[in-house]
Amino acid sequence: MKRRAFLTLVGAAGAVPLVPGGSAAAQDPAEPWRFDVDGRLRWRLFRGGQAAVAGAAVAVELDGRLVRLDQLEDVRRHRGGTSEAGVWLVAGRSAETEISAEFIDDAERPYITVRVRGLGTRRSVRAVTYLDTADGAVVPAHRAAGARAWINGFQSWSGCRVVEAARADATGHWQLALTAGHSGTAAQRHSGLGFSFGENDTGLGEFVLQGGQLRAVSQCGDRPVGFDVAPVVCTLTLAPAADVFAALGGIAMFASARPLRTATPSGWCSWYELFGAVTEADVLASLAVARQRFDRTAFRVIQLDDGFQKACGDWDMNAKFPSGHRWLTEQIRAAGFEPGLWLAPFAIADRSGIPSLHADWLLQDDAGSPLVLDNRDDWGGRIYSIDAEVDEAREHLRLLVRHAVQFWGYDYLKFDFLYYAAQGTRPGRRWSRAEAYRAGLRALTAGAGRAFVLGCGAPLQHAVGLVDGMRIGADIDASFGGIQVGVRAALQRAHLHRRAWLNDPDALVVREPLTLDEARMWATATALSGGMTLASDRLERLADDRLELVQRTMPAQPVRGQALDLAAPERGLAPALAAGPRALARLPARWRFATGDDPAWRDPAFDDSAWEELPLGTPWERAGKPDYDGYAWYRARFDAPPERGVSGPLYLELGRIDDVDEAYLNGERVGATGAMPPAYRAEWQTYRRYAVPRELVRWGGANVVAVRVYDGGGAGGIWRLTRDEPPSWIIAATGADRWMLAAFNWTDDERRLTAASGAIFRGTLASYDVWRDARGPDVGASLTLTVPPHAVTCLALRRARSGAPFVLGSNRHVIQGLHDAAAESWDARRRVLRGAAHGLDGRPHAITIAIPPGWHPTSCSGSVACAVRHPHGPGRVGARTVQLSFDVAESLEWEVRF
Repeated sequence: MKRRAFLTLVGAAGAVPLVPGGSAAAQDPAEPWRFDVDGRLRWRLFRGGQAAVAGAAVAVELDGRLVRLDQLEDVRRHRGGTSEAGVWLVAGRSAETEISAEFIDDAERPYITVRVRGLGTRRSVRAVTYLDTADGAVVPAHRAAGARAWINGFQSWSGCRVVEAARADATGHWQLALTAGHSGTAAQRHSGLGFSFGENDTGLGEFVLQGGQLRAVSQCGDRPVGFDVAPVVCTLTLAPAADVFAALGGIAMFASARPLRTATPSGWCSWYELFGAVTEADVLASLAVARQRFDRTAFRVIQLDDGFQKACGDWDMNAKFPSGHRWLTEQIRAAGFEPGLWLAPFAIADRSGIPSLHADWLLQDDAGSPLVLDNRDDWGGRIYSIDAEVDEAREHLRLLVRHAVQFWGYDYLKFDFLYYAAQGTRPGRRWSRAEAYRAGLRALTAGAGRAFVLGCGAPLQHAVGLVDGMRIGADIDASFGGIQVGVRAALQRAHLHRRAWLNDPDALVVREPLTLDEARMWATATALSGGMTLASDRLERLADDRLELVQRTMPAQPVRGQALDLAAPERGLAPALAAGPRALARLPARWRFATGDDPAWRDPAFDDSAWEELPLGTPWERAGKPDYDGYAWYRARFDAPPERGVSGPLYLELGRIDDVDEAYLNGERVGATGAMPPAYRAEWQTYRRYAVPRELVRWGGANVVAVRVYDGGGAGGIWRLTRDEPPSWIIAATGADRWMLAAFNWTDDERRLTAASGAIFRGTLASYDVWRDARGPDVGASLTLTVPPHAVTCLALRRARSGAPFVLGSNRHVIQGLHDAAAESWDARRRVLRGAAHGLDGRPHAITIAIPPGWHPTSCSGSVACAVRHPHGPGRVGARTVQLSFDVAESLEWEVRF
């Protein structure tokens, strides 16, 4: 069954469109798409009478001049291949340079390869353009009514967006998906077009949407070509498909020659509570809990993150780790786990000594000075980057990683800040930034050998095929806004998981100040994503109910959760005074701003006319306050409407603020997020929406908003105005007639969601409520869930067995039926249900069994002590179920008679 056919979801706002993202097999079965090149040397991709792209011109920016194919000298145009798989070749010369374009028909992934080869003295290639709608290209999927574009960020931490294609002002990287909106015909709703640049390209692939136009271009950065320099080569693959995300995932899988690891890493890393203050004792403390409370076949990795090193470039351990690398890895391995290590291999600090010894290894800025990428005392002062084009520098990288694996003893390596290698320049460079970055990453993975390699802070396009895992989102934190970052990332890039690499949605955190329900939301999303699952709380400090959440996500399961409502565009009212979802008064786009801190600045009568104005929605560092950290205030005035006719609760919508804030309306405090110093706690990812008492508003008059902000480092201020809630529905297929379905409520109010599904399932599915460990509602013609605010309902669905009992779920893992159900059989003659479970990590185990009406258990037995519970009574929770409880065990076999 195609995933698209699974559910049509209807929420409070109406129909939620299904978004492509299912299996790679969900492709159009019709005749293949083919290229054609006309007399003007413009290309189209077509099938029958339908064109995915038409009238597009290939052009090369050569020595600052744009050269199209039809402007070349001695042009050759040739059609080759077969009727099933043809090749168009167009080639010619311009200024001692040969430019050729190959248009390759392929049943699954038609593509265009452009080569620019120097025949004489060096020339400069800045960009290769494949299509530009401003130059006459037509892309129907882009122009369709209601069309939406999925915009991919440049690197691991760069977020993705879904925007209205015709009105977008955005730049995407590597891959682009165009999908139809949920209006129009069924054919329009189920059509899409994907683009993907090549992993070995000379340039960095970009998609520019601006003013209703679309442009696909590979940015080569003035890469030289000549008789003594390798050609520029760039490839664009197209994917016209009903399920465009599945097609893009298939392209990534085809491009990745690195074998995909069968087991997705699970375990612990030190960063997200200890950060750079981590010590040897901290690692040993969490290691002890892992040894006592986790199954080593499920919880494998103990990873030391940033904070151990003397300096970037000098990766020996500092005084906080007196016993050294080898001693620590031996302790981890002796406890039954795999040691992991964080490195920022391209980062070189002053205190490492490398900049003074090997200045020729360093990337330079445009002025010819060593490029300073950061200045951090904890990293060793000024931070530079290695230029991986330099042979000796690449060999240094290879030997560094080889030493970490063979001599220090690490089995798992996290390479961070990889984007450093794609910065800067050097005189006489022969490679582009993309080529140097990929060569440096190739040297790192060569040194790693068989160790697991995780990329982070990595430009994604040129990492395909070189890493085992990839961080696919920004850093999370232990706050409600902080976990949403990881959920968005896991779903926005779900199509890459188990295709290009294993996705890492970032660490699992479950500690306070997250509520138990919020922690369950992140645990559910992490588990259903199927991505890497490394806990990052101090395990020795977690309460039992929080530690159980971690246990129920281990190990990561071989699933790929998909968002059913991924195509919802960004939304948000900020800055505004709102009544529910409706803005009563829009606040100005530019606010008065001052650095410093004075309680008088909250007073509405304060004269702020001498303050400067800053735009909202961008960090203050990019608005004229570079490198400023500390306190600052924003102030704005607005007119409120008359109170007559205004109903419902009132809210002050402010957007996201980095890092901590206190908000005042007419001098009265209406809300705060995070904690100001000295009890500093940042919540820079949380959307600020504060309830406003009606009596504070000056109805029909002028009002004053004042916001006190503290920024502890990095970007600061009111930096984003859209709410950008993660999708509300995630589904993951777990086997034949088995699914996981989770409904998330990211709002502050109770939410009622309905799934209409009867025509799809052709029958009834039984459900198991994972976090209640009880039978959930049956799924037939429709399913209605009322989800509390900041909470999730997670259901395991399986086909109901008519007239016989069957296992509904267990308390072992969020994902049901893959890890803990080794076997299940029904003996109808003896009326005995048998089963087995494994990987139970020593906890008491409970199995919930669905039974037909009127059935009763008579006995329960197992390889360990078994107790049976059968609540009676119509309508009671637990009715129509039997629950088996077992003593502590690693694995068990059981049977129950009826």
